[in-house]
Amino acid sequence: MILPLVVPVPDLPPEPERMTFSSPFAITLGVLGLIVATVFVVRVIRVEFGHPQTLRSLRTSLLLCALFVTLIGGMVIVDTAQRRARDQQIRSWGDLEYAAMRETVAELKDAYGFTFDRTTAYVPVVEQDWATDQPVTLADGTATTCWFATTDGHYTVTCGDTEDTATPLQPVAP
Repeated sequence: MILPLVVPVPDLPPEPERMTFSSPFAITLGVLGLIVATVFVVRVIRVEFGHPQTLRSLRTSLLLCALFVTLIGGMVIVDTAQRRARDQQIRSWGDLEYAAMRETVAELKDAYGFTFDRTTAYVPVVEQDWATDQPVTLADGTATTCWFATTDGHYTVTCGDTEDTATPLQPVAP
């Protein structure tokens, strides 16, 4: 009886990326705030160099101040809300990754008949270019290191002292 290597790599959605820049909306609010601040500074400089300050220009200056605070505050609120939402997406994906890893660890133990020597075993749950090593005890009681790689949507398990000298582990018969 030939046993196919049937432990597939879980089909997870792509991991969300961290925000490196603010959103265009938050940047726009910030730019508008800087424009308003520039207009305010120009008005203050004009008063300092002899232009008379009237009640109307004082109201305009106060309006510009309030608009500046509102725009910059809005930028901070929008940016913070978007970063928190992205962080929540990343945490949710991490929870999904952890659940998939626990399930995959159980499938690998059943398929190959070994037990992990660590209480928290780690195997990759996304396609990656390198293998991860874990200490295991094989079905015959031998303690060794096994290397877990993802190849063509399935796991490849090799056991040995190093990844270069490890030999493929065959699944056990059900």
